[in-house]
Amino acid sequence: MNPLDDDQLLAELGAAMRGAAQVPARFVALGKSAFAFRGVSAEIAALTQDSVGTLAGTRSESAALRSLTFVASELTIELEVTADALVGQVVPPRVGEIELVGPGGVIATTAVDDVGWFAIQPAPSGPIRLHLRMSDGESIRTEWTTL
Repeated sequence: MNPLDDDQLLAELGAAMRGAAQVPARFVALGKSAFAFRGVSAEIAALTQDSVGTLAGTRSESAALRSLTFVASELTIELEVTADALVGQVVPPRVGEIELVGPGGVIATTAVDDVGWFAIQPAPSGPIRLHLRMSDGESIRTEWTTL
């Protein structure tokens, strides 16, 4: 390479490094939290239903409740987001504990009772995921979703 090519390469590398420094802090935090909460032992429950935007003919109106369904191989987590709480049920019922996780880590932890029901107050907002730890040692995490 001649010196001109080296100078061009260094200039392009410098521009790339300056561009990396301009990544929004929120984007970096979300990426780090997604990496931090990975888990080989936890199954991921996929979001299969979200009531937002599914009301035919009423796209400009918002529903009083938002419902979400996450499905894993052996169970489903049904959620409803109200003005003051996140309520849900594990189907079929599994006793355990569920964590509400945000970009900064665990926001709240609550018990899942013998009929699979749980409630988290106050209602969360922003990017969240749930981590269900069942009494038999199994673990399920939902995909990240934004409330």
